[in-house]
Amino acid sequence: MRINIAVCDDETLITAQIEKMLEEITEESVTKIEVDVFYDGSSLVEHISQGKRYDIIYLDIEMTKQNGIDAAWNIRKLDKKVLIIYVTSHESFAKEVFEVSAFRFITKPIEPQIFKKYFKDAETEIVRRPKYFQYQYNKISYRLPIEDILYFQSDRRVTYIITNDGSKKCYGKLNDIERRLVESDMYFYRTHQSFLVNPKYVTAYFYDSMELADGTTLSISENRRKRVSELFCMLKGEDIIV
Repeated sequence: MRINIAVCDDETLITAQIEKMLEEITEESVTKIEVDVFYDGSSLVEHISQGKRYDIIYLDIEMTKQNGIDAAWNIRKLDKKVLIIYVTSHESFAKEVFEVSAFRFITKPIEPQIFKKYFKDAETEIVRRPKYFQYQYNKISYRLPIEDILYFQSDRRVTYIITNDGSKKCYGKLNDIERRLVESDMYFYRTHQSFLVNPKYVTAYFYDSMELADGTTLSISENRRKRVSELFCMLKGEDIIV
């Protein structure tokens, strides 16, 4: 599992300490981390507004350019799921912390055992949550909840991700996307060389086509009907349609 983390504090010694503790905690773990460091709330918010998504944000409250409370309010407009862990020298922000749904609150100086415990708490919470599909487009990394994806559609070198909120573009071959999903125990119907369909949104299944919740009908190519039927039965627990 990979966890994307942002550390935002205007004290370089604190950001370095947090990075070091994260490295030590995950050094021998199957969990891998990717850490971005910010020194004011506004630059963090700007990065998130451009599409970057984090699993955990370690956020200082008192910063000069934009404080952690204001930053958290702006972050929550863009991402309601990220776990915000405040790291601060003061404990007098209880009401504000509550209103932005902070996950944990760490006081400075940071106690390593408390830090480790809260990271493990966050890791457990992330595992419980719906999985995400991570992709890149124009050198920017994005993440989408798998549950929001209706289907993938490839068109030459670009793959379109069709969601409830419209379509998005990503680089990558459909074969590679399918392999990544299977490796994560997530199964999509490969109805055609150019389509990969989320079973959650299939409302009607026929021998040679599928109808989705948004009214889209996708054909099932002849050479894929047997595999789609087998997968349908595995997911639905029904007899194979022949």
